[in-house]
Amino acid sequence: MKNIRFLNVTALILLVYTFPTLSTISIASATSAKTPHADGGKLVGKIVESPTHAAVSFATIALLMSKDSALVNGVVSDENGIFTLANVTPGKYILRVTNMGYQTLFVPNVSVATEANLVDLGTITITPEAQKLNEVIVRGEKSMIVDDIDKKIVNIGKDMLATSNNVSDLLEKVPAVSLDENGNPQVRGKGNVVVLIDGKPSNLYGSDLPTILQSFPANLIERIDVMTTPSAKYEGEGASGVIDIITKKSKIRGTNGGMRLSLGNKNNHNASGNVSYRAGKFGVNASLSGNTRGMTWKRTLSRDNFISESTSHLEQSGEGANKGKNAFGRVGMNYDLNEKNSIEAGVNYSMDNNRTNSNLLNETSLTPGVVSERFRRLNNGSGNGHNLNFNFDYRKKFDDKDHQLTFTSSYSLGGSDGESYYVQESVIDSLMRNQQNLRDNNRKSLFLNTDYTWPITPKATLEVGLRSRMSSNDNTNSFYNKNRETGGYEFDQNISNVFGYNDATYTGFMTFSQKTDLWGMRAGLRVTDYNQSIDQISINREFKVHFLTLVPSLAVTRKLGESSQLKLNYSRRVQRPEADWLNPFTDVSDPRNVRAGNPNLRPEFTHKAEMGYSNYEASGGWGPSLFMDYSNNAITQIRTIDASGISLSRYDNVGREFSYGFETDFSQKIGDILKLNGSGRVFRSEVVSTVAQIDNRTWSYSGNLNAFITLPADFRASAYVNYEGPRAIAQGTREGVFIANMGIRKDLLEKKATISFNVQDIFLSRSYKSQLNTATYAQNSYWQQTNRLVNLTFQYRFGKISASGDDA
Repeated sequence: MKNIRFLNVTALILLVYTFPTLSTISIASATSAKTPHADGGKLVGKIVESPTHAAVSFATIALLMSKDSALVNGVVSDENGIFTLANVTPGKYILRVTNMGYQTLFVPNVSVATEANLVDLGTITITPEAQKLNEVIVRGEKSMIVDDIDKKIVNIGKDMLATSNNVSDLLEKVPAVSLDENGNPQVRGKGNVVVLIDGKPSNLYGSDLPTILQSFPANLIERIDVMTTPSAKYEGEGASGVIDIITKKSKIRGTNGGMRLSLGNKNNHNASGNVSYRAGKFGVNASLSGNTRGMTWKRTLSRDNFISESTSHLEQSGEGANKGKNAFGRVGMNYDLNEKNSIEAGVNYSMDNNRTNSNLLNETSLTPGVVSERFRRLNNGSGNGHNLNFNFDYRKKFDDKDHQLTFTSSYSLGGSDGESYYVQESVIDSLMRNQQNLRDNNRKSLFLNTDYTWPITPKATLEVGLRSRMSSNDNTNSFYNKNRETGGYEFDQNISNVFGYNDATYTGFMTFSQKTDLWGMRAGLRVTDYNQSIDQISINREFKVHFLTLVPSLAVTRKLGESSQLKLNYSRRVQRPEADWLNPFTDVSDPRNVRAGNPNLRPEFTHKAEMGYSNYEASGGWGPSLFMDYSNNAITQIRTIDASGISLSRYDNVGREFSYGFETDFSQKIGDILKLNGSGRVFRSEVVSTVAQIDNRTWSYSGNLNAFITLPADFRASAYVNYEGPRAIAQGTREGVFIANMGIRKDLLEKKATISFNVQDIFLSRSYKSQLNTATYAQNSYWQQTNRLVNLTFQYRFGKISASGDDA
């Protein structure tokens, strides 16, 4: 029944998408059949560009009636720029010549006499939108930050690219964005962020977001949109906001591309290349990247357990390393069917291999200073993953350039497998262990999306859209204990788990925008029908979840000047439980701190409001704001302790989370020497739950700063610092985290190449400390990355780059 419903919905959406195009084709065919051209003369000519007089391939030539500009005939020039219009009825016409990247040209007073068989128009010269050059040039960059009505647009310039190998490196330089210890993005220091790539969910590219971001080369990115109070157009998920990573879409004629090689310490190397080709209506692009990575860490944990009759104390200390390599490949093509219809298709493939090892010493004391239990746990693990994604997009433009219909689709399938081996050493025989964990995961997903934008008036626009997303995930975790007598591994069904997960999301949204000379308004509503199916196969437990959510949004702006405005935004967000949070598999890789999923999680709803001012110009600007986030059923991780001193961590709906404060971002050019951008905030965070006996409230502050300095001899230096201040978390507080990076670069080969030297985490200060205090335990924990990253990068760009685009 579920498959039938899926096919019906898919067929309906595809019918909606394709009907306008099919109707256009049918009408055009019928018209052509009923009104054949009368025999007439021929118009011939050749299209060239100024000032080189090179032939312009595949230009569109339209023949219009002189009296009413009605379309009579049309052709496309060949590879040599030559065109022929046949069967032209005698009369007076206007010739219109168009091609992407060139100014539209109108040739008036084209006359075809009754007795004429051939009219030679000779050479017709069209002018590029911006003068094309035979080499890469440097021009003034766009303003880094652009404040739209419901988002901030961060343009990725050459300075950010020169000091970034992948998208993870870029995100750390974006105002209000940071990364946690696992590489997941945060907005204003909080997780639960939805990450999109070209408006599509990032999980279409794989299941592990940090790996995806590390795989994407930085030089494929055009801009990053950050939405702290997103409009109803965007995904309703993500309690903290939405980040949309927009990749470059080449409109450059000819061939261009680049390559990048980065060599680093601790086996952190990266290589990537990309190439684009466009001729007339057709364009193709391809990219390939690969990297190896290595990171070492250390951790400690100290916990007093009060739940038993006598207080026990646990002390842990250890170290470990994560190593891996991944590859990412992308091939895409785009084709302009005509002036108003275009298609785009592509394939992405990624693979990832990782290796982990850790050595953790555990000591338990019942009497201070006297160790009653002591064991060392060694872990060696490996994993492999792959993901294949197909996408197809269609765009139809109407007479008004802002009047358009778009259809996007993606199908993704992938999987991962892994194994971990645990050896537990102790002088106490009962604590000795040999264990094995085998993992297998398979997933697939389908995403269909359509948007229709209708400019009702020059200042009023209606946008409606439909979304559907279906995904499935089969996860098998098998755990084995080694029998010391037989030497074989025996299956442990108590902690093994086979987990099946399916979800289907059907969404419709509508936004209405109205602008006047001073005021702007965008109101929207998003309706989502969400269906979730959970099958705990190993214990024969299956259940379904269904709910309907409404996500309203409102944004109002008031212009104060040419580039300044006031803004008031509101949005309701929903955080639906992820599959990993629901999976009840018990992770015993650390037997004193086990983790499990919670299949009873409910969605979290958050109200977000923001009032701000912005003033951004080419030389810089700033955007201060007041913000507020409120959730009364927040999803957060809770830790409980049993009588033996073993903690269990899992996600739960704990109660109220409330944060409010002041934030500002800014960018500023100081002469031709210094460019600054950054953000900062002061805020109060509160986590309160009567059921969980939590009441944490604290003031905090955080911010980041990027500085780019121009030095003599084409050298440029950069520095980045970020500080996330202490904040309230469930059951305790997390201390502040400070990170500092620096780099220096030099342009070479007439600015076609760049060589740069970068150091990340200069002071080895990327450490995370937390204190938890409850009625049953008190805990202090510490985790630190112990290797700074140093790399030397060479980047080379080739081909024809239009001066109208960003030179980066």
